[in-house]
Amino acid sequence: MSIFGVDIASGSPHSRQSPSYSLVILDGDAAIPHHMISRHKLIRLIRERQPEIVALDNVYELADDRSDLVNLLRRLPAKTKLVQVTGGERPESLLKVARWHGITFDRTKSLEEAEACARLAARGVGAVLFAFEDRTFVKVSRRRSPGRGGWSQNRYSRKIHGAVKGLAREVEKQLREAGLEFASRAVEGLGGYTRAEFVVEAAREKVHIDPGYYCDAQLKVQSIERPELKWGPLLQRRGYIIVGLDPGTTTGIAALNLSGELVDQISSRAMSSSDVIEWIAARGRPLVVATDVFPTPGAVEKVKRAFNAVLFSPGADVPAEEKIAMAREFGYKNDHERDSLAAAVSAFKKYKNKFMLVEKKVPSEINPDEVKALVVKGYSIENAIIEFIKPPEIEAARAPAGGSTVAAAATAAAPDAPPETAALRSQNQQLVEQVRTLRSYLDELRAQNAEKDARQRDLLTKLDRMRDKRAREIKRDQEIRIRDKEIERLRSLLRGERKYIKKLKKSLSRQKKMEQIEDTRGLRRLKLLESFSREAVASVQEGWGLEERDMVLLQDASGGGKSAADLLIEQGIEAVITDSEMAPSVREHFYEKSIPVFSSRELPVKMIDNLPFVRPEDVESARARWEEQMKKRRADRQVEKLESIIQEYRVERKKEEKKKRKTAGGSRTGELLDLQ
Repeated sequence: MSIFGVDIASGSPHSRQSPSYSLVILDGDAAIPHHMISRHKLIRLIRERQPEIVALDNVYELADDRSDLVNLLRRLPAKTKLVQVTGGERPESLLKVARWHGITFDRTKSLEEAEACARLAARGVGAVLFAFEDRTFVKVSRRRSPGRGGWSQNRYSRKIHGAVKGLAREVEKQLREAGLEFASRAVEGLGGYTRAEFVVEAAREKVHIDPGYYCDAQLKVQSIERPELKWGPLLQRRGYIIVGLDPGTTTGIAALNLSGELVDQISSRAMSSSDVIEWIAARGRPLVVATDVFPTPGAVEKVKRAFNAVLFSPGADVPAEEKIAMAREFGYKNDHERDSLAAAVSAFKKYKNKFMLVEKKVPSEINPDEVKALVVKGYSIENAIIEFIKPPEIEAARAPAGGSTVAAAATAAAPDAPPETAALRSQNQQLVEQVRTLRSYLDELRAQNAEKDARQRDLLTKLDRMRDKRAREIKRDQEIRIRDKEIERLRSLLRGERKYIKKLKKSLSRQKKMEQIEDTRGLRRLKLLESFSREAVASVQEGWGLEERDMVLLQDASGGGKSAADLLIEQGIEAVITDSEMAPSVREHFYEKSIPVFSSRELPVKMIDNLPFVRPEDVESARARWEEQMKKRRADRQVEKLESIIQEYRVERKKEEKKKRKTAGGSRTGELLDLQ
């Protein structure tokens, strides 16, 4: 892990003289110094090396004002933290903080101050500056302005706006593939977008989109600035905290530091005791565990034992109005966060005056939070301070004013103990007790875990049974669905068959009726064909059943062709009766097949109950007339054929006579030529 310790060596960001800096780079055990480097070179080194931390005793040594500081943070790598080792909102002097952690340096030498800053940051001391929200602003815009142009101006604008739209779609695609939430807004232009803006609900380091220029479009990516700068501890476990706990179905937890500032708060329905302990341990060292109800719940007692902390209970239930007044300053989302905040604030108010006295009385070389911790655990302020004073100072305090020279010399010759020895001893003892408590708590957790394992096995067995039952139900439901589909198919088939049977019954009834009429009245029935088409012929064939020697009544003979006529001819019908004119070619086709075609005028049709009939004698007379016509037609055709043969013979004879005359003329011409 690389850490940069920085201290200003000369000049100031607030003056005309450009500042120079001292830089110490901690890389493992090595410390690499750089003296009197410019601000530009310092920023270049940070961008090249990308350290995890840049540590200073005052961040405004790098910037003139807040705006300049924010611009500097934008230029730093995303993973680099800017840390002020002296604290955030209420900074201490660098010398005092260094003494608390056993680090000495010469404050007249800026390189040593820079190294002290780096080593303090390496120990987790300091506050991180947060200038940006966990949101990122992405803007796609034109790289160049179309301006005023001539004939090709619209085409040029469409090209630029199309490039902006294409780049915006690519950015949207990358954000969706990364699973990031975002809101977008686009301004329409000629042929595309003039600009598109995205607000991504994620920190800049999680948005893997590189800014730059892309042909006619440009891409800008930057973090969204906070309304106010925020400080956060470099290490969450560094300080003592006061914990307010509201257990129940929904658990509420609030943590305050010893200055009464809110560290963090949470409310959740899914937090077990181990989750609560883990959440608290990640925020600091619990000094007080507080509740707002009386008597103290068992869950609060368990957390208190886990950290060997001091329990705070109000002795009586706190009214809701008082809770609201205490929690209003920090803000809360629900009643559980409100109750936990009220408990933590009540505990802080109990010790607030003692904490203020500790800050007044504690020497500068002693960390006041360590003294506060002992005071909360029952020490008086004086005894707590004595625990952190060096042993020689204690001996000097106990010696009489006129003590012997030998005692004074012995005291003076005694080696100085490290300033944190007593604090470490006390902390070690606390940790030993905490380990013992945690071990007993671990045994409880193991027993609970064994019970949970047994219950889990029972639940898994029950789950297997339920899965088997569910599988059987699914299989049964699937078979039922298959059967239902088959039943529906058969029902549909049955409906079709019933319709067909009904149609056949109706047709059979009509046929029986026609047969009855034929028998009783001596008439001959006709098969009715409403139109002259293949479909109509097939329908009549299916409904009435065309048979040999049947006669067909065509209500509309127009539009029919030889293909429809062939269907009737194939059935062996006897004759066709029409109510309208039939095409001559079709009529001729029937004649060629020796099937007569009568008009309703030639062969009268009687309609009885909408069923067509003809009298047999009318049929015979019409048939006789037709046969006479056919005989005459055949005779006419024979005559025509004979005349055609005679005509052809005459033509051939004429051709032969002409050819003979031509040949004879040629012979005479030859004889004349011979005589000459």
